[in-house]
Amino acid sequence: MFSPWWRQLLEGCPRATDADVCRRRLRMTPAALAVSLPALGSVLYMPLAESGAGLPQQPDGVLVETPRLAPLLRVHWLSAVCEVAPDGPREWIDGIDRDGRPCVRLHLLPDTDYLGWDRLLASGEPLPATAPAPAPHVRVLDACLLRFRRRRLAGFDLLCGEAVTRLSPLSRQLAARIARAHAGQGDRQFR
Repeated sequence: MFSPWWRQLLEGCPRATDADVCRRRLRMTPAALAVSLPALGSVLYMPLAESGAGLPQQPDGVLVETPRLAPLLRVHWLSAVCEVAPDGPREWIDGIDRDGRPCVRLHLLPDTDYLGWDRLLASGEPLPATAPAPAPHVRVLDACLLRFRRRRLAGFDLLCGEAVTRLSPLSRQLAARIARAHAGQGDRQFR
């Protein structure tokens, strides 16, 4: 007996495949990242499991307000990723440390400033295309809705992250789905 055509489609598409994922790599210093992040507005910020070398000895003119933001100081390049997921398109940026390991992830949300996102990606220096590497499994330490602010303090750029209190229901739902997918756990709510 033949199965309905839609069942065959669903069986073949349980999640996105590598063909549905677009990646590009950009050179980005923590100082350039600190300048660009405030233009994004609301994002889902995910520090990833500790890996590779520690924080730089010289902060390159950038400090962070809290330890939660410290992974941003380890960024040497960005990996911008677009994916077609079962529930629609998703876009995020992985901050990669000098050892090639992801240290932080920022997810684009419907409330994110798309022009700020594009300016951030345009400010990075494109790296030559190499053979596509499989996306490494990342362990998310936390997931929070943040808005970045930058201010000057004693000759340094101080990068601050403030919790987002006003966000559309669509962004909250998407952030919760993304956080659940990374955590592999039940209900995660962002209020």
